[in-house]
Amino acid sequence: MQKSNWISLIFYILFHSVVLHHNCYAQSQEETLKLAIIPHRSNLGNEHAYGVFIQLLEKETRINFQWIGSKTYSDVIEKLKTRQADIGYLGPFAYVEAQDNFGVRLICRTMSKNSIEFYHSIIITRKDSGSNTLEDLKGKSFAFTDPKSTSGFLFPMAGLMKAGIQLEDFSQTQYLKRHVNSLLAVYNGHSHAGATSYTAIDKININYNEIKILWESDAIYRGPWVAQKDMPDKQFFKIQKAMLKMTQHKDAEKIFNGLTTKGFVRGLDSDYNNVRDVAKRMKLKSKQDS
Repeated sequence: MQKSNWISLIFYILFHSVVLHHNCYAQSQEETLKLAIIPHRSNLGNEHAYGVFIQLLEKETRINFQWIGSKTYSDVIEKLKTRQADIGYLGPFAYVEAQDNFGVRLICRTMSKNSIEFYHSIIITRKDSGSNTLEDLKGKSFAFTDPKSTSGFLFPMAGLMKAGIQLEDFSQTQYLKRHVNSLLAVYNGHSHAGATSYTAIDKININYNEIKILWESDAIYRGPWVAQKDMPDKQFFKIQKAMLKMTQHKDAEKIFNGLTTKGFVRGLDSDYNNVRDVAKRMKLKSKQDS
């Protein structure tokens, strides 16, 4: 073979090796998605609790999911905004913030046991606290969960403001990250009152006869799973189909063991308009008071 032919052959092999490597890399990138979840547990606790769910999601979609830990609700929103996460599980308020600020695609809403699609925010105190109304909480200590939590801050704060109570009216305000933390802070007497989700009641074993509910919100659709707004349809619908299928899976009890989520249902952005309305009213009220 002539020298020029050898050189041509070498360049041909090198060129196609680079192209093949690039295509394989691109394909592997497409098949791995990063996943973030609001920290209603520790990162390790969430990773463990969602382990079976993620394994089945990978099996059904043939997509690898890489777990991304998050410290706060805002952290998950930021990870979606900056594309550090491809899909995520958000609370309703966090969803509204993400959707209205940079846009996401709603994969599905979550359901709790007995296919219940709603939940409620509650404000609690101990029965022996001496407080019987929201107005009685002025000058007392109060526990919230996270400033971006729907039931742990937004809705209860709106309820408090309607009763004429501002944050500065409390002797102390705490943000304890998780709903069970707020519940335990009240139960153990570390905080006079607190806001939490009604779903927290199923998560810990305490004597609920010692707890008094002072206020309860209107029904709120449970939190959604979302994807990047420009996720390809083929990928998006593959994930959505797999999640919806899990609800009727023969091993559903094992999949959702340890989770308040017990299934999924299709949802609409308008399902969260009540959350959007409360957030707007709170923002307007805050501007009027400043």
